[in-house]
Amino acid sequence: MQLTQALTRAVQTRHGHLATIYNGRQRTWREVGERVPRLAAGLRGLGLKPGERLAVLALNSDNYIELLFAAAWANLVLVPLNTRWAVPENVYSLRDAGCAGLLVDDAFAAQVPDLLAGHAMQHVVHMGDAPTPAGLHAYEALIAQSAPMADECGRFDDLYGIFYTGGTTGHPKGVMLSHTNFIVSSINWIATLHFSDQTVYMHSAGLFHLAGTSPAVALTLAGGTHVCLPKFDAVLAFEAIQTHRVNYVLFVPTMVNMLLNHPDFSRYDLSSVRYCEYGASPMPDAVLAAAIEKLPTWEFIQGYGMTETAALTVSLPWRFHFDGDHGPAKRAAAGRAAFGVDVKIVDPEGRELPRGTVGEIAVRGAQVMLGYWNKPEATAAAIRNGWMHTGDGAWMDEDGFIYIVDRVKDMIISGGENIYSKEVENAVHAHPAVRECAVIGVPDEKWGEAVLAIVVLKDGQQATAQAIIDHCHTLIANYKCPRKVEFRDALPLSGAGKILKNVLREPYWQGRTRAVH
Repeated sequence: MQLTQALTRAVQTRHGHLATIYNGRQRTWREVGERVPRLAAGLRGLGLKPGERLAVLALNSDNYIELLFAAAWANLVLVPLNTRWAVPENVYSLRDAGCAGLLVDDAFAAQVPDLLAGHAMQHVVHMGDAPTPAGLHAYEALIAQSAPMADECGRFDDLYGIFYTGGTTGHPKGVMLSHTNFIVSSINWIATLHFSDQTVYMHSAGLFHLAGTSPAVALTLAGGTHVCLPKFDAVLAFEAIQTHRVNYVLFVPTMVNMLLNHPDFSRYDLSSVRYCEYGASPMPDAVLAAAIEKLPTWEFIQGYGMTETAALTVSLPWRFHFDGDHGPAKRAAAGRAAFGVDVKIVDPEGRELPRGTVGEIAVRGAQVMLGYWNKPEATAAAIRNGWMHTGDGAWMDEDGFIYIVDRVKDMIISGGENIYSKEVENAVHAHPAVRECAVIGVPDEKWGEAVLAIVVLKDGQQATAQAIIDHCHTLIANYKCPRKVEFRDALPLSGAGKILKNVLREPYWQGRTRAVH
């Protein structure tokens, strides 16, 4: 298995059909198939060597889709940087991965000096549509000036990409994903989520994220059409669906809610959409009911997964969203195991628990990551006896459906984005007035969960909630920053001196059937 097989098949079977649509620009699979080997040759011509890490910091575009395959074609390891992270977070990723090259678009070209401060890197490529800034190589020039090279793609368990996620230690972790991880995940998308060569898919999730990259590879393998939005925006989504007759979308529940409540919702024809895959957090019943009523042509499929499992692991088909033979309870499930994936609920020692008993979700299969980049101890803690321990608390019913009830790991999901409490706590603690801090997730009707920082100030020090929030914005991504700050005289501690977050969380989640939202 190798990632470029997806592209070569699309070129072979769909050469005259539309491959990408972006900002008024359209390319066929034949054109993409001609450009990718030239881009790969151009990247290698800059001096990049097989196995070296190549970072990209850019919004979604047709060029980004090409890069996913050109990096593999040149046998480079792709490192997508998070477009929502603050500069210091992406600087850490660049240095941790030892990146030898970087591509940026118009939105991030101005960040290059800060990203590369103290980092010896000569190979920076501008992949935007504006004029190329001085000192950067031009993306289109690399393609135009380079003869196509032979496919030198790695295969099987060779490393394809390093995808950075938040970390419980306060530093991002680089998830190492192989060619097999992506191809198996792609086949699962086709089998489970109904991708085909007739699929016109709208990319609204960032391509730096597995919710963006995984369907991008799968759709290419299927030979469908990529409609690229730079990033999620309700009006852009409405216009793209109506104009290009998009028939497949992926949204987190927060996005669905934004669409339904947008003042221009009724102005657009959204009836071309057949499937909507949603995930990253549970869909509130009220939002799902409104979506089913207002979007009658859409079939909703829930997906559950994580970066460490190359995205899709569990899915809930459309028919289980309704009362029927199995009753209404299935709608509350995350779903059941995807094809070729083993899923079980285990106790802290890894022993499988009886059906109906709450434990931790563990996953095994060809989609499980190679490990964390340069973090063997974290890898060993996550993958035990071949099973990836997800950190999500859940139970399984007699039919194999999984119901998530809590999180074992200290993580918050807000607007579909994973936020590790430790990262936020590190930022809050860096404020000179803060003595102690605990960060928890609390229910929020718009975002699912909101970040709450509970702070104890140093004796004699003063700070406002807004001052602490503003301070955090200089260190971490905006979506990670606390939305609220509460001040306390002291935090509850265990006998061993550990902050009791369960005690802090309890009042906010009281009366709910699950401690996640």
